[in-house]
Amino acid sequence: MLKAAFKNTRILDGRAFIGIGLLGLAMSFSSNPDVYDAFILVVSLILYVAYAFAINNCFDADTDSLNPAKWDKNPVASGELSFRAGVISSTLIILVGIFLASTLGRGEFWIYVTMVALATVYSAPPRLKARPIIDVLSHGIFFGVLPFLYGAYFDGILTRGEITIAVAVLLYSFALELRNHLEDYESDLRAGLKTTPIVLGREASETLVVVFSALSLVLLLASFNFALGALGVAVYGFKDNYRLMDAGVVALLITHLLGTVV
Repeated sequence: MLKAAFKNTRILDGRAFIGIGLLGLAMSFSSNPDVYDAFILVVSLILYVAYAFAINNCFDADTDSLNPAKWDKNPVASGELSFRAGVISSTLIILVGIFLASTLGRGEFWIYVTMVALATVYSAPPRLKARPIIDVLSHGIFFGVLPFLYGAYFDGILTRGEITIAVAVLLYSFALELRNHLEDYESDLRAGLKTTPIVLGREASETLVVVFSALSLVLLLASFNFALGALGVAVYGFKDNYRLMDAGVVALLITHLLGTVV
């Protein structure tokens, strides 16, 4: 059962979200070079991401069980792990995470608790992921901006640059969630699900992906130089190349990080 419970966390699938939190931590670490607390924050961040994936697997088991392609990533759906065991193991994981977060500052603790609450109601009833528009908004918050802020607030303050990056990460998270829904568009349509792309339509959702991506790039570029922000609209030229969009955002985030720590 322990092996199945660990598999349920899908920790490798969550590495990008862990990376967002680590980015925030790296940007604030020079102002608070406390190695022990940084280690506690990293562990709690990993536990949070593990919980978010695990609890989502538990409440997605009914639909995932109908799709054999998803059994390898969802042991609850495949029958390797019972729903009850999945919920209990997920709860134990996040209780440890909340305890660790409580040993940090009050700000970090409340950011963490907010992340946990949103990640829970996203997957469990009232299942925000099943509510159009709210699904994209909530996912962008608890798996986008809040993990970054959790790390960035490590030194007890948020700079203008960190706030700008937080907004850019939020917007790009909206784009990523829309892309995830678009990949499942046909299957969700057949299943009668009401995701944002189903309600808005494929074409409108693809347009929003480009808009959110462009706005994110505009913010990241403008924070270096206001005139550079105009280059963000260039994303339209490679609107069908999501990998290039991702590479651009990642490169700019790394550049911001280097500018902070060097």
